[in-house]
Amino acid sequence: MGVFDFLKKDAESNGQIIFSDDLAMTTQIRKNLEYVCQKNTQLIVTLDERQITFRSIFLEVGAKNDFVVIDVLIPEQGNHFLKPSSKIKIDYTIEGIMYSFDTSFMETISGRFPSIKIAFPTLIRKIQRRRYFRVSPPIDKPIIVKLLDGIDEKVADISEGGVSIYTRLSEREFAIGKVFEKAMLSLPTVNQNIMAKAVVRNLIKGLRENVKNKCGMEFMDMRMHDKDLIASYVLTRQREIIQKQNI
Repeated sequence: MGVFDFLKKDAESNGQIIFSDDLAMTTQIRKNLEYVCQKNTQLIVTLDERQITFRSIFLEVGAKNDFVVIDVLIPEQGNHFLKPSSKIKIDYTIEGIMYSFDTSFMETISGRFPSIKIAFPTLIRKIQRRRYFRVSPPIDKPIIVKLLDGIDEKVADISEGGVSIYTRLSEREFAIGKVFEKAMLSLPTVNQNIMAKAVVRNLIKGLRENVKNKCGMEFMDMRMHDKDLIASYVLTRQREIIQKQNI
């Protein structure tokens, strides 16, 4: 076996450790977390199954596999909820695969850059389908999606993964699996259009004649830059919702 064969075998072994299914062995968990810390991977924090989620970044893994350090939460209100939370769930994505684990708050680390220490997980679950946090646009700042000439629909909610729209059109125009090659939308926070392929995933009919149908669509082949723009909008909108709730 040559040098390149050894390197290939080692790379495949590391890939199996980092990107395998559920991770239960300490070695697997550490390799996975070391990788996301090295990449400063973003994560989503859910506290006590609240509807509102928070964002952060992986920073460091404890040398004795006893803790993980993450950046402070955004929006910042989440940092006040951390300590009393009985259930903390961490979701993150690497190489297109989503993982999740439960943890607990340990302490806030003060210093030049404040951070948060959480317990090292005993199990990391591989999530087969990626999940995204959705927000609804404010009434005074709607988002319109242009699907085809003559088909412009108002967005009900939006995430990095797709949109739901309100429409009076039926399953004839929005058949499950139908693909719109150049769906285009613009966000109130940026002065440019976002274009992506969108596929129809579901259509919920309005219960009454004057109630519009709601169609769920998934984005396909979207540029990472455009995903980042949507993620930024979702976070901004989420902050607005939290601030209104605290008034």
